[in-house]
Formats: sequence, structure tokens, C-alpha cells
Amino acid sequence: MANPFDTTPAPAPMDLRFRALLNSMHSGILEINANGALIHANRAANMMMPDLPPTPAPPGWDVEFGEGVTFHDVHGAPMSAEEGPLFEALRTEEPQRDWQFSIEMRDGQIIHLMGTAEPLFNAEGFLTGVICAYQDITELISLQHALEQQLTETKSANQELRLTHGELSRAHNLQAGFIANFSHDLRTPLSGVLGFADLLAISPNIIDEEEEFLQEIIDAGDSLRMMIDSVITYSNILSGNVRIVADWHDMDSLVEKSSEAARRLCIRRGLDFQMEILRAPEKMCVDEMRLQEVLEQLLDNAVKFTESGQICLKVSTNEDNVIFEISDTGPGISAEAEMRLYEPYSKTLVKDGQLRRGVGLGLTLVKALCDLMNGKVDYVTSTGYGTTFRVELPLIFTPAL
Repeated sequence: MANPFDTTPAPAPMDLRFRALLNSMHSGILEINANGALIHANRAANMMMPDLPPTPAPPGWDVEFGEGVTFHDVHGAPMSAEEGPLFEALRTEEPQRDWQFSIEMRDGQIIHLMGTAEPLFNAEGFLTGVICAYQDITELISLQHALEQQLTETKSANQELRLTHGELSRAHNLQAGFIANFSHDLRTPLSGVLGFADLLAISPNIIDEEEEFLQEIIDAGDSLRMMIDSVITYSNILSGNVRIVADWHDMDSLVEKSSEAARRLCIRRGLDFQMEILRAPEKMCVDEMRLQEVLEQLLDNAVKFTESGQICLKVSTNEDNVIFEISDTGPGISAEAEMRLYEPYSKTLVKDGQLRRGVGLGLTLVKALCDLMNGKVDYVTSTGYGTTFRVELPLIFTPAL
């Protein structure tokens, strides 16, 4: 039986092909005539909005359709079925682009649509209807909401991290300040002890036994000074307060100053101290104090891990770099110790199970200072035969831009 509301003529062959094309599309397509009657809804539109009436449907079909569903605009405000792009184009006779709205269906499902409507005109320029294409953007909206939620959570987490980082920074600064001040306070009386010990050492009235005890005081004081300097330097590195100040310095003087304490300790422990300067430049543009710290730490390590044999400091060049090699005949570095070699406060056990003297910052500082001076440190070791540390620094220090 013919639909009494169908006032349209039978479709021509071209219309049939056009309708077939519309039905094959993934976009939902609605077509109304100039009176607002629903002429056609393609397969995709019926899948998106299953409560649409059968076509053709008379004017007012939208009111009936809207009674069972709820419309909201892009901001979530309620709207009627006639406020969408389809009827807006019918009223204004103007194209409507990218209308975003949502429909809550009778079963509670909410779909989000993006609609674009185009008015249709006959040869005389009179409006004959409107055709509207809808894209289902429900998944995109869900993804957008999920991303917004994730962004909110991320911002909240970042805010908490900033607060935590700020608290940690304040705690770290307090700790670093305390360590630096406390270490300076220790170094001041230590300088007095070492100064008077040096005066006593050159006294003509000192006897051999006293001289031996006095040398013990000087050696212990040098070790304590180095430990205090290590703590201060490490604290300054963590705080970002270490700056490399380079100038030209005599190579022989640099090496002599850096090896003085180790040479003296080798004599007391019966170790042979060797120094070789091969093809080394007469001068080097470097931070004297930082290079001295590096060499002192490596020489001190070599001496305290070597019970017999020799310690050797070799200086050479490689193109525009100066190479310092500190070798010992100690037991070598164990595989376990290699895993945490440059970690701060990492210490090695001696044969009786006691920890080596020191604070465990020596190699940590060596690596950090070499990095700051645009250099590098490496080593080779052999169990039972000793270890050689190799420091390579530029002949002329150039600050990073």
C-alpha cells in the first residue's frame, strides 16, 4: 500500500542510483523537502538514530522523534530537534557547517554528532529541500574526555611533583649548606694542627721517635684534609656551585703538588713511587685546584690499596689532550666493586672485613670533576696484578657555551 504522506513522484533512474550511493556511505544522510517532510534517511543514519521514523515521513516527524530523545548543544545546553543543522539550513536557506551536538536516545545511549547541511534549489532558484550529512564522533569525544582527564591528572601530578621537588630542593640546600659549613669548621682547626706539625718537623731538637710519631700526625692530617675537601667538593657539585676557573700552569709544578702527599705516604709504607713525564707540554691551561683534587684522589686510592710494589704517575700527550695515568700493583678491582665504582659513599672491604678508610667519594669526585673539565676517566684492572686509572683532559680548557 502506498504511503499517504508520500507526495513525491516516483524516483527516476538517476535518483535510484543517487539513493544507492547515499545508502553505501558511512556518514548518516537525512533529506527533507521544503515543507520539512523527511524524504530519505540512509542506512547509516538509521543505524546512528534507530528511532527515526520510516521514510517518507510528513512534516512534524522531528517533533515526534524529539519527544523520545534529548538533544544538547556542544556546550551541553538542552536544544530542540529543530535547532540542529538540518532545520537551520531550511529556515535560513544557508549552508550550515560543522554543527556539533549530542542525542541521548530512548535506551540511554548518548551519541555525539557533527552535522553539515546544504540547501537544495531548483532551476528557478527556489528552495526545494535540505540534505544533511552526520558524522558519528562519539569515540572522538570519549577520547577527548579521556585525554582531558589524563591532562588534569597529569597537571595535578606535576603540581605535586613541583611541590615535592621544591621541598626536596630546600632540604637538599639545607643539607648541603650544613655539610659545607661543618666541613669548613673542621678544616680550620685541622689547618692549625698540620701547620704546627710542620713546624715541629723542622725543629732541630726533635728526636727520631718523636719524628716518627709526628709524621703519623701529618699523614693522618693529610688524609683527614682530603676527606673534608671531598665532602665539601661533593656538596658543591650537588648544589651546582662548582665552576671551572682555568689558567696556564707549569706542568712540573702541577704534578709535584698533586703527588706530594702520596709520595710521602709511599715512603712510610715502603712502596716505590715512580713518576714519568713523557712528551708532556711545559704548561697546561686548566683549573689547578680541580686537577690537583683529581690526581690526589687517584694517587691516594692507589697507595691505600697497595701493600707492596710500586705506584706510578705517568704524564703524556695525545693530540690536543694531556693524559695522566696512575698505576698500582695492588689486588685489582673486584667484579662486585666495579658495579658501583663511581657511586657516592661506596667503599671496599679489606682482607679482614673492615672498610677502607675514607668517605667513599674519591672516584665519584674524580668522574664529576673530569666531566666538568671536559675530560674523561677510564681504567683497566687485573685481579692480583693492579689497576691503572687514565685521566684525559684537554690541553686548553674551553668552557661550554
